[in-house]
Amino acid sequence: MPHLVLLLTALGFCGFGLAYALRPAPMAALTDLALPSPSARADFMATYGGCQVGFGLFLLACTRDPAWLAPGLWAGTAVLAGFAGARGLGIMAGAGRVRATIWIGLAVELAGALLNGWALARVLEP
Repeated sequence: MPHLVLLLTALGFCGFGLAYALRPAPMAALTDLALPSPSARADFMATYGGCQVGFGLFLLACTRDPAWLAPGLWAGTAVLAGFAGARGLGIMAGAGRVRATIWIGLAVELAGALLNGWALARVLEP
């Protein structure tokens, strides 16, 4: 099961990363971001797309070697918890008045962090 959790996490990062890289304007619009220039679009594609694809590929590599399973799950847990924590702070700063897509993102990130943490605990238990 931990292997499957890491694989699903990897595919999620790759999928979202590709969506952000290949369809930047529609993806940015989901969270009220505007990409007013080619520079903004290129940076958005690199930051939201390229970073997530690269991280997803790293997690995929971690699924291929049993010795890398725990580090991959640590990484998945940490990144998803970081996203969820920062998103939660942003929601609180806006007094909860954010788009539904932000709440959905928080739910997905929290669920992913908890699932990766659970899988990591299973891998690390004696």
